[in-house]
Parts: sequence; C-alpha cells; structure tokens
Amino acid sequence: MEEEWISASDIEKFGYCPLSWWLSREKEKDVSNETLKEGEKEHREIGKKLDSLKAREQKLGLLENIILGLAILTTVVSVFGISFLTSEEIFSHIFMVLALIWLLAATLFLFIDEVYKGLIEKTKLERIVLIFAMIATMLSVFSFSMPIQDDLIAQIAQLLSLSWLIGASYWLKHSIKIKSETEEEREDMKLEEGEIKYVDKLEKKSKLLRSEKYKLRGKPDFILEKDGSPVPVEVKTGRVPEGPFFSHILQIAAYCLLVEEDMGKKPPYGLIRYGDTEFDIEYDEDLRQLLLEKLKDMRMHLKDEDVHRNHNREGKCRNCSRRKICEESLV
Repeated sequence: MEEEWISASDIEKFGYCPLSWWLSREKEKDVSNETLKEGEKEHREIGKKLDSLKAREQKLGLLENIILGLAILTTVVSVFGISFLTSEEIFSHIFMVLALIWLLAATLFLFIDEVYKGLIEKTKLERIVLIFAMIATMLSVFSFSMPIQDDLIAQIAQLLSLSWLIGASYWLKHSIKIKSETEEEREDMKLEEGEIKYVDKLEKKSKLLRSEKYKLRGKPDFILEKDGSPVPVEVKTGRVPEGPFFSHILQIAAYCLLVEEDMGKKPPYGLIRYGDTEFDIEYDEDLRQLLLEKLKDMRMHLKDEDVHRNHNREGKCRNCSRRKICEESLV
C-alpha cells in the first residue's frame, strides 16, 4: 500500500499535540476558529505584498541589464566613431591600452571568485567576464583595423551613442525610483537582504514543494536566496514568543528538507518570523534526524490509529483550535 503524503503543516500540528493533528484530519470541517481565519487573512496580505515586491525587484533587475547594455553599446559605438575621425597612430595605442584595461578587469573578477569562493554568483560572474572580454576584443580590433577617415560615419556613430546614452539615463532614473520604493517596502516589512525566489500566494496557484523519498510536501510562506543558498521563511501571526515554538521549528525543518529535496540545494538555516522578530533555525543533521523521527511516528499513528494527548499543559489545550471536539482536553 502506498504511503500517504504528509504536509509540513501536518508536522506543525503533530509537534503541537498528536491528538490535535489527528482531530484536524478527521473533523476539520467541524472546527470554527476566528484566530485561524484571521491568521489566514494576514498570510494572504503578506503573500500579496511579497509577490508585488518580487515582481518589482525582477523589473529592477531587467532595467539594470538594459542600462548595462546601453552603456556598453554607447562605449563601443563611440570608440568606433572616433576611429573614423583620424588615422593617427596615437589612437591605435589608446585602443590597445583600453583593451588591456578591460581584459585585466575580466581577469580580476575571475581572481576574486577563485580567492573568495561564492562571493559572486556563477551566472553573474560568467556574464561580467563575457562582457569585459567582448569589449576588450572589440577595442583590440579597432586598434589594428583603423579605417580611412569618414566624417559622416563618425557623426552617425556619435548620434547613435548619444541616443543610447539618453535612453540609458532615462532607464537609470526609472530604476533608481523603483529601487528606492523596493527598499522602503523591505524596510516596512522588516525583510532582510536576499532575492525573493518563491512566494506562497494562497489565492493563486504556487508551486507545491515535494519530496518523493519522504512523501512530504508543503509551501513555505516565501523563500529568500542569500549568498547563493535558499532560505525558507515561515511567518507566524499572533503574539511574539520569547523563543520559537517546538512545533514551528519542526515545520521550518520540514520546509528546509523540502527545499533540499525539491530544489537540490540544502538551506543553511530557516527563518521563523513572529511580527518583526525573527529566529534563525540552523538546519543541521540533528534537526534533520529529529524531523525524520517525527515523520516515522506520524506514519506509525496512521497505521494503528491510536493517538492521544502527549502533554499535561492546560495552556496548550486552552489555545488549541480543536479543544471543543477533543475528548482528552484539560480545559
């Protein structure tokens, strides 16, 4: 018989109380809790804000690429135009020096990546080195192929350069505005540095992370990418505790495992947010094994269907959304 899928939210419920988890499976439709509804509403609002911020930051990245492209075109075409104004040997030497500078710059980026591993993302590094190498090659070609003088070609080249420069200036101004707005949004949301790679939008379809190996699935509230590593984030509403709750630690551990299995990258840690307070939960081997043990316990209960309260804390029962249908409630 195929094993049943378990969600990260199931693990959170099990970590709170196994009986509460069991009741949520069987009688969730009978449970009415305003706190749960309010929490879902807050999560939906957070998802909308994060999704909007992600879209704006992606637009900012596109604008930065446009500006870079226009700046490079302006440089190359300007140099190309200058080469038609004179055939003096001095310009050949200038082009050679410029080519050498750009080539050394490309070498410098390779050196930095070799010494400080991971400081520059691989895709960005390859793009930077390629651009610098291309410009160096073009300048070298100009230095050896000084064409005859032609003022008309030179003027056309300079007009094109000026047009692209004006375009780059416009998009630069636009990108500065967007960057300022996104920084304000991050500050308002108390969101730390890192690219937003994933957002659970609730009302829209977002990717469900899965682990076929452990039959585990779930959606973290969002995933940040920091220093090339994914970091799942879970946002909790309500009161801010002095420290993260055990059930929430299990849930963020489940998201770390899902990110590791589904995306192929192991998160160094996960984040739990209570209001403006954040807790870093290190995703080490001990936490991973604890999570797998809890999954094993849950599957055992799914087979024997013998589940009971595992605590003697009245406060837990009082705050449980299933206390009214629980026969073992302490309150």
